[in-house]
Amino acid sequence: MRITIAALLGATLIAGSIGCGAAKNPAWIRWGITKPTTDPGAEPLLAEAYKFFYQARFDTTPALYADLVNRYPQSAEAHLGLSMTYRYTGNRDTARVEARKAYELDSAAVGVLLDYADLIVPVRNGPIPDMTDSARYAESDRWCLKAATSSHPFNAHANVQLLTSYMSRARLADAWHQASELNRKRYYPQPLLDFGYNLLVGLEPDAILITNGDNDTYPPWVLQHSGRPFRPDVTVANMTLLNSPAVVRMLRDSLNLPVSLTDKEIDSLRPRTDSSDLEHIPPPKSPAVQVIENVIANAAKANRTVYFAVTLGPEALPFSTQLVLEGLVSRAVVGERTSTVDFERLAENLTKKYRLGWPKTLPPWSANMSPLTRIIDPLAPNYGFLFIQLAAYYNSQEDEAKTDEAVAQAATWMQRSNNTSWASDYVETWLRRDPENAVAKKLKVIIDKSGSAQ
Repeated sequence: MRITIAALLGATLIAGSIGCGAAKNPAWIRWGITKPTTDPGAEPLLAEAYKFFYQARFDTTPALYADLVNRYPQSAEAHLGLSMTYRYTGNRDTARVEARKAYELDSAAVGVLLDYADLIVPVRNGPIPDMTDSARYAESDRWCLKAATSSHPFNAHANVQLLTSYMSRARLADAWHQASELNRKRYYPQPLLDFGYNLLVGLEPDAILITNGDNDTYPPWVLQHSGRPFRPDVTVANMTLLNSPAVVRMLRDSLNLPVSLTDKEIDSLRPRTDSSDLEHIPPPKSPAVQVIENVIANAAKANRTVYFAVTLGPEALPFSTQLVLEGLVSRAVVGERTSTVDFERLAENLTKKYRLGWPKTLPPWSANMSPLTRIIDPLAPNYGFLFIQLAAYYNSQEDEAKTDEAVAQAATWMQRSNNTSWASDYVETWLRRDPENAVAKKLKVIIDKSGSAQ
């Protein structure tokens, strides 16, 4: 059940976070364009392409923007849109060409600055001919710092990019300043900060937290380096960034991540398959997986506990037999585990430690460069699944009152995902597998009642 939940949670966070809606503002508002396209008929076409881009319609968006670039070659927005579609479909070399063209047309546009800065920074990209890493970092920093001073909503996204870039170079004072800037600018709404708080609050002292994406990494960093630091003892290590040798060395040398690998060993890490069974070859282990294996082995020797955020989803599968669910995190154990869920810790976290406030009206999210717009409601099912686990446990203990309370909480959180049909589908699937399951039956009654009332 643990693996199923992890996979479902990961899918929810990704699939649920897509979508920005139709463009309601002209181009110079949308992406900070200062030299808008004024050709007759251009604005509706640019707005339509923008809408498709933010719906992640990458089957059609590249062709739309390519056509707009041909129609309006002096349009910075068209070149920027084409650059970002190339970027999100993996063609980063061509994306840089279009980003540079957009910069030549509008060097003050915040979206242009951020796109190009992200495309050249070494921590996110491979080698670029005739450009050293130091030159790339310097240019990326310069463009991000310029964007960070803008009044456009994208300005805080520059702080996000700078935070990652500085961390990769072990410039921790600069990195944590960017984290404090994100806090000062209130870039993250309270439910997301609460999510970060909940990831940290139940961990053992000096713990190591393995995260996956932006929403489970940056809010904890912000909380750790705000005016009132929270859980600065925890080392937060983003799994994606652990594929970068520079980041691994920085975490080892500057943040005390227990990695016993030498510089040479870190630099030589490549995807690896550990199997002599030619008929059942497992997926290759990424450099990040190999680093985490080393961390777990060394953390046990140092009496430090390693946790995985549940948002990792399929990325945690190589460690699935080692994980014990405790809430929004799973503890990694060395040796044979006695259970897949620590219900005592789960109950303590959910009922005593976690911040579980939720606004009646979700606050609007600032404009964002990513088509996977970081909205809030996809966070809610994470709590819903945890209450389902708790309800099943209380039901096995024949504690009817606590079971009913946990079921009610599960239904509430699943409905907060802003997708009641998704919650209904989940319960129906559960009942098809186990028609007599008491928890599933109670959950179905509440969700059906809620749906009929709408």
